[in-house]
Amino acid sequence: MTERLINYGSQYLNSRINTGGLSGLPDVNIADNGSQAWTILDETGEQAFAFDVFEKSNYKGESKIVQSPVEEGSFASYNMTLTPQEVGCTLIKRGRSDDLSAFINALQAFVESTDLLTVVTPEREYQSMKLTKATFDRSIDNGTDCIVADLSFQEVREITSEYTTVEMQEKTQRGTRQGKKVTADTPAQKQKQTAILRMMGV
Repeated sequence: MTERLINYGSQYLNSRINTGGLSGLPDVNIADNGSQAWTILDETGEQAFAFDVFEKSNYKGESKIVQSPVEEGSFASYNMTLTPQEVGCTLIKRGRSDDLSAFINALQAFVESTDLLTVVTPEREYQSMKLTKATFDRSIDNGTDCIVADLSFQEVREITSEYTTVEMQEKTQRGTRQGKKVTADTPAQKQKQTAILRMMGV
């Protein structure tokens, strides 16, 4: 077990990292690796909610490919579908009851809203992330003034719609209807049709 000092912003976390008893592994001070970047930002670029420790994070990226065989050398992007990225993290918040209540309310509000967040780590920023799940843990081991929150984020992939204007041609009457030519009756034709009908007693 190696005792290491991890700096997350203004807070320090004594994290015991199990090296499995292996010797020769270098001791890494994570405080030197841009730990100031461990945070969660809202759409304005400000910190979404206040917390004390960014304890850990995990990432899941996945792609799905077609199950049917493809011709050799013809595998292309349309044979594969990228699923949204998923990011999880654990935050620790300490404080008085009103501080903890504000922390819980902020997380619940982001779960219920359509606001997108950015999860920032020293190596990468995960943008357009929706907070989909927040679970809280309080125990006597951590103290009654401490909340451990496990958060789940899922990427929202947005596209830009493009619209074009198409000029439609005016509809014109066709020359035939059900195989017959469409013509207008002249006055003489109407009189002839009337006379024929009278002779038939109609």
